[in-house]
Formats: sequence, C-alpha cells, structure tokens
Amino acid sequence: MKVVMGEDEVGEGSEVRKSIDAWRQSERKIMIETVQDLNQTSHKYAKSQYTPNAQRVRWTKLAGQLIWYKDQILKNFSLEAMTIQLEALQKRMEETEEARQRQSVSRNYQTIVFRKPEESKPEGEGISGCEGQRIWFS
Repeated sequence: MKVVMGEDEVGEGSEVRKSIDAWRQSERKIMIETVQDLNQTSHKYAKSQYTPNAQRVRWTKLAGQLIWYKDQILKNFSLEAMTIQLEALQKRMEETEEARQRQSVSRNYQTIVFRKPEESKPEGEGISGCEGQRIWFS
C-alpha cells in the first residue's frame, strides 16, 4: 500500500533517511575498527610462544571468524552503496524518460489556434458543414 505524502513530508523523510545513513556509516566504521583490533589481538595470541597449544587453536579459530565477520560488514557496506547509486540512477532515468515524453508529445501534435469571438469568419476558411461551431485553422 502506497501512501501519498506532501512535498514537506517527503523532504523530511529524505532528511531522516540521510541522518540514518550517516549514523549507519559511523557505526559501521566503529565496528570495523573494533573487529580489526580484536583480530590483531587474536593473531598475536595465536602466534605467541607463551600461549598453550589448547588455547592457540581457539585463538586461531577466533581470528578466522573475525576475518569472516569483517568481510560480511564490508559486503553489506558495498551493497548499501550500490543500492544508493541504483536509486539515484533510477531517478535520473525517470527524469530523462519524462523529458523525452514531453518532447515527443510536443513534436507530434500541431498547435491549434482558436480565434477570439470578436474576429469575423474569414471567407473560404473553416470546415464545411460545421457552421455553428467555432473551430478554425490558421
């Protein structure tokens, strides 16, 4: 179900959307930095000679999971960026299509000029059989 909104509400919606997108980007940056820190720590403990063998396997597994998690965050970021670009492209295409339609409509039809009531009917012009109607061609 689509809801028709006024121009003011649409503007407010886009402002809200922009603020949400900015917040998402800042949170995503924080998440990536945190995952990188955790990944570095897990690599450090996995490679350390002082880490027991039983713990080393766990740290290695955690490092692999963090790499996968970071990759998922980056994929979502690129998918969101592609979605934003796709929406902008669709908007541009709709605008150009509307402009093309306006141009084709104006080219296909001749303009019809209606004479003012004060002007008299010229001799020999007009449509025969339509004396009572006021359609004249220039």
